[in-house]
Amino acid sequence: MEAESKSVEELRRALAESEQRYEELLASVEERVKEIAKAEFRAEMTRISSELAHDLRGPLQIITNSLFLMERKPGDTTYYPKIGEALKQATGLLDGFGEYYRGHEITLMKCNVNRLVEKSFEDIVVPQGVTVSKNFDPTVPDISLDLGKMRRVFTIVLKNAVEAMPGGGSLSVSSRVDGDRVVVQVGDTGGGISEAIRGKVFVAFGAKKRGCCGLGLAAAKRTVEAHGGSIFFETETGKGTTFTITVPIK
Repeated sequence: MEAESKSVEELRRALAESEQRYEELLASVEERVKEIAKAEFRAEMTRISSELAHDLRGPLQIITNSLFLMERKPGDTTYYPKIGEALKQATGLLDGFGEYYRGHEITLMKCNVNRLVEKSFEDIVVPQGVTVSKNFDPTVPDISLDLGKMRRVFTIVLKNAVEAMPGGGSLSVSSRVDGDRVVVQVGDTGGGISEAIRGKVFVAFGAKKRGCCGLGLAAAKRTVEAHGGSIFFETETGKGTTFTITVPIK
């Protein structure tokens, strides 16, 4: 009996030691994963910082040259528009970088997604040649979102849809409940996204358009994923593009 009791105690100790080793191994793996993620993030931020510095060089050089010429010709206001446009471009780049870098930092508040999308329309200009159709599901429940950042996400997607139709077209916006998620879709009847850049749409500086910083959709993706949601698109050349944004109800 004593031998049997001793054997049980040894098994308990062995089990405890195994559990401890498992916990230590698990902690080591988790720490390694964090190190890899940090290294990848550092590499990504280094790349983006380099791209940002490159893109900033242009408008800053315009400002420098304009100020130099203005000093040589006091009272000449010719260069004010150029300086204003360069400052706007530089500010847009810095704001875009800030949105991307802090995309994972969210402060949640209860809101109605339909109203938030409606508010996002206030941040864009819809040309006369673009017709807008809205189909919001009234049963969409109030959910917790970062109001400012998600409004910015919808604004970016709506703005891109409008810009995809320079000759006019149709912009459609809808919402619905799909299981445990709220789904918002934004569609346009533009020319579609070219195959050459489809894989770069959500990559920072991956699909820059003229006059844009190339960080909008990358920042939007980080924000949506920080909410536990997803953003993706379907596109067809010559027929248009539809972006789908999903966010969890809980």
